[in-house]
Amino acid sequence: MSEFTLSFEAAEDDVFGDLLSERPAPRERVTIGLLGVAYFEYWRMFSPQFKNDVVADLQTVADRLARDFELVFPGVVDTLDAAEKAGRIFAASSLDLLIVVEGTYTPDYISMQAIDHVPHVPVVMFTTQAAEDITPQDDYETIMRNSALIGTAQLSGTFVKMGRKFDIVAGSIGDERPYREIRRLADVKRSAARLRQLNIGVIGHVFRGMYDLENDKTKIRGALGPNVIYIELSHLLKLWDAVADEDTKALAACLAARFRLLGPREEDLYRSCRVAIAMERLVDRLRLDALCFLGQHYIEKHTGAPARIGGSLMLEKGRHLVASEGDLAGLVIMHAMSWFSGNSPLQAEWGQYDATHNALLMVGHGVASPALAGGDDRVTLTGAPEEWGFQGSGVNMQFILKPGRVTMGHLLDAAGGWQMLISGGECLDYPCLPCAEIHALVQVDRPVKDYVVHIQRQGVSHHAIIVHGDVRTELEMLAAELGIRSFTV
Repeated sequence: MSEFTLSFEAAEDDVFGDLLSERPAPRERVTIGLLGVAYFEYWRMFSPQFKNDVVADLQTVADRLARDFELVFPGVVDTLDAAEKAGRIFAASSLDLLIVVEGTYTPDYISMQAIDHVPHVPVVMFTTQAAEDITPQDDYETIMRNSALIGTAQLSGTFVKMGRKFDIVAGSIGDERPYREIRRLADVKRSAARLRQLNIGVIGHVFRGMYDLENDKTKIRGALGPNVIYIELSHLLKLWDAVADEDTKALAACLAARFRLLGPREEDLYRSCRVAIAMERLVDRLRLDALCFLGQHYIEKHTGAPARIGGSLMLEKGRHLVASEGDLAGLVIMHAMSWFSGNSPLQAEWGQYDATHNALLMVGHGVASPALAGGDDRVTLTGAPEEWGFQGSGVNMQFILKPGRVTMGHLLDAAGGWQMLISGGECLDYPCLPCAEIHALVQVDRPVKDYVVHIQRQGVSHHAIIVHGDVRTELEMLAAELGIRSFTV
């Protein structure tokens, strides 16, 4: 071991001067602060029951939010002293989000006293009231109990005048809709923050001529968040040389027992498994969140085997995401789509259209979790469909994505700035094609030939990320949070 700390390029041990030794894991639950305000002047003006009702309303909101979040609620804030105390509590609590609820109309000086303690925490104003409707019996005291709209309208104007960002939701205390919207807002803001913590490793470069995928890692860092780390092929090859024979044979035997084999020989599977083990060890050693690799004439030529199985197995474990051909932008949105949906993504290419099914054949790069097939019995290990300098037939997974609603998306660094494609569709239950590749038949929501023309007029990458579930709204909100253009088709 060297007496000096070295960079990861030169170090033999696992401590590096240019990579964090310990990276904080994302918190299991989002932490939110609840600023529940009311106006002290009203306590003397109305009946004692008025204050009891207002305090109970704010506690009901707190109890409901605590079901979804780690809640910091300092109690009802009705004076400037209480606001100062609440602000100090918020500042010490590492909040992800601050929810402002007005139990009555409250002047902004009280609310802002607390809010200014956490100037970088996103604010959501929750315009709420005790019930959905007014009644003919509502007196002035009842109107004041439901006067939050006055306060949040005033506070929103103050925020706009100050140039401060905020979000707003509305609904009665017992209405589930605003709580769902808060949950979604929290997920989007948390995802934007998580993007800024990602380390993406790149082995190789963008495949020659794929100009749509060429991206500046500084612009990715500045606009989208992730840190991109270039990794020499020698780092992978060193670990590949060190893979024990028994480890390789054990993994090959496991895959052979799980899936049908059609074409690959024992030696083909062995070589692919050896690369797979080295890939995962590289990602673990460098403490990466994701890996982007170039297989063609790069990893494949030097190891004698495709890197596809390695990527698929990492995706199946769910600890790391993987993309190919140097598609960094695709790998970024892949994370967001996976976080929002809770499902593993597929990197695919626009294939061909099917007019009868109003669908698109989406063709992958042999890299996807086999869980996307819907069962091991729906997966076949075949030879690789393309040969880029490896020995034998190579190994690839062949399956068609299981049916269900999906979202498709990607990012493009266009001349006018970053833009995000967002699209919905339905994976059809269709026979698996004998194409030695991962694929999907996705029915789209508008006439398919119009769809193809529309997306290309907007400008898209030739790749698309597909994930089961409908997360279009979340992606639209994320694009707005990141300050980039989006178009939904």
